[in-house]
Amino acid sequence: MKIGLIQEQSLKLKMTQELQQAITLLQYSSADLLSYVQELTMENPLIEVRETYSTPYRQQRAKSSDKQSFIENTLQDKTNLRDHLRNQLIDFSMKRKDRVCLELLINALDANGYLKDDLGELASVLNVSDEFLESKLYLLQSLDPAGIGARSLQECILLQLRRLPVRNMTAEHIISDHFQAFAEKSWKDLAKKLTISICEIQEIQHLIKTLEPRPGLKYESNESTYVTPDIIVRRSNNELQIIYNDELMPQLLFNQPIESDIPNKLDLETKDYYSKKLTQGKWLQRALEQRKETMINVMRVITEKQKDYFLYGKNQLKPLTLKNIAEILDIHESTVSRTVKDKYVQTPHGLVSMKSFFSNKLDEEKGEISTTSVKIRLKELIDAEDKNKPLSDQKIANSLKASYGITISRRTVTKYREQLNIPTSGIRKQY
Repeated sequence: MKIGLIQEQSLKLKMTQELQQAITLLQYSSADLLSYVQELTMENPLIEVRETYSTPYRQQRAKSSDKQSFIENTLQDKTNLRDHLRNQLIDFSMKRKDRVCLELLINALDANGYLKDDLGELASVLNVSDEFLESKLYLLQSLDPAGIGARSLQECILLQLRRLPVRNMTAEHIISDHFQAFAEKSWKDLAKKLTISICEIQEIQHLIKTLEPRPGLKYESNESTYVTPDIIVRRSNNELQIIYNDELMPQLLFNQPIESDIPNKLDLETKDYYSKKLTQGKWLQRALEQRKETMINVMRVITEKQKDYFLYGKNQLKPLTLKNIAEILDIHESTVSRTVKDKYVQTPHGLVSMKSFFSNKLDEEKGEISTTSVKIRLKELIDAEDKNKPLSDQKIANSLKASYGITISRRTVTKYREQLNIPTSGIRKQY
C-alpha cells in the first residue's frame, strides 16, 4: 500500500444558504410565505412589509364584498359541543359521582359526537362498574342533539329514530336487527324475511337520509378556511389572460440608513451588521420576484397545454405531467412540483388547485385522453342514469365507447368508480 498526494478536479453542486431558502420559498403557500416574511422582518430592522392597497383581484372582489360586509363583520357566538351538553345538565340533581362519570363521557366524545373509547376502560379509570357507567351513557344519549354519545353509526341512527315525533317501528327493527343487510342493500332477502315490500324499505332509506350521521359536527367551533387564488386566469375572445394575485405577495419596504452619511460615524461591527441585513433584504426581494416569475411561467405552459379546459370545460382536460412542464421550461421536475404545491388558480370554471391540471394518459395508443377526463365523463353517466335501472360497470364501459369514443375495460371502470367513491349498481338501485 503506497501513500501519496493525488490532485484531481471534480464538479459538485454546492447548495448555498440562499439557494436553500429560495427553494423553500417556492414551495410555500401564500399564507406560509407571508408568515415567513413577517418572522424575518422581526429579525431584520431594515425590512418592513407594507399593505397592498389596490390589486386587480381586490378591485374585482370589492364589488361583491361591499354588499356582504355587514354579514362578514357580524360576531358569531357559537357554543361548542361539550359546553352545549354541560348546559343541559345544570338543572339535573345528581350526586358528585354521577357528574364525574358524565364529565368523563363528555370529554371522551369525538368531534362527530361519537364515543369511540371502550366503555370498560373508561369505567376502570373511575373505578366504577361497567353497568353503572353505561347507565350514565344512557342519560347522555337522552340529551340534545339526538344521536349524541353513540358508539357506532348503527346506534346513532337508532337513537335518532327513537326520538322522532312519529316513530317508525319497522325502521327501528331493521336498523336494530338487520343493519348489515340493509346497508349492503340485500333488500330482496330482507323484504322476504320481514314480509314487507321493497318499496317500504326504500321509504325507510329516504327517512334515514333525513337523519344526521354526525350529530356533533354542527357544534364544531372551527372557523371556515377561505382560499384566495394565487393566480387568476381570465377568458376573453378565446384568449386566456394570466394575472398574478399581487395581493398575496408581501410588498417589502427598505430602511437604508447605511447609505446615508451615518456609516462614517459607525464602528466596523455595526457597519458589518447593517451590510448583512441589507443584503438579506435585497436577496429576499429577488427571491420573491423569482418565485412570482416561476409561477407565471409554469401557469403559462399549463394554459397552453390545457387551453380547451379553460375554454370549454373540465371534461376537456388533457394528459399533462410535471416532466412535460420541466422539459419545456428547461427546469428540474422537482422545481415544477414545488411551484404547484399548495397553490390555487381562479378559472372560468371555479377555483381549483394547480395540481389538478396534471393527469396521466389513459393509454399511449389512445391519443390525448387523460384519466381525469374519463373519470368526469364516467361520473356524468352515473349522475344521469335511471336510478331504477342503474348502469353496470360493463354498460358504463359500453356507453363511454359509444358516446365519447373512449375504449376502456370493465375492470378499469370499476377501478375509477371506486376511486370516485361511487358504490356499485346494486347499491345505487332505487325502487
